[in-house]
Amino acid sequence: MVAVDEGVVWMARDPDILVRAGANLWRGREAVGGWLTLTREHLAFRAHGLNIQTAPLDMAVQDIVDIRKHRTYGFIPNGLTVTLASGIEYRFVVGKRDRFIATVQDLTA
Repeated sequence: MVAVDEGVVWMARDPDILVRAGANLWRGREAVGGWLTLTREHLAFRAHGLNIQTAPLDMAVQDIVDIRKHRTYGFIPNGLTVTLASGIEYRFVVGKRDRFIATVQDLTA
């Protein structure tokens, strides 16, 4: 994988990646396209360069208090909601959501 962002290069070379999938992160009204990557210590989102909002998002696995499915637009079964101990909630549209949920639950058990 060729990447411009150092974070993406780090994720591409990290042998500790447990789950990785294409994803959209809802930031306001924009569904920012990119990659969601889970390691033993972090859940990280990196946006594609073509988005308006490209800031990276890094969450420590230890800060995740809830991870669950949701339905995008109320009926599409592809949503993933992550809630942090601070109360901040992030919503994604993501492939492999069952693997993300199961792996995070295993890591935080």
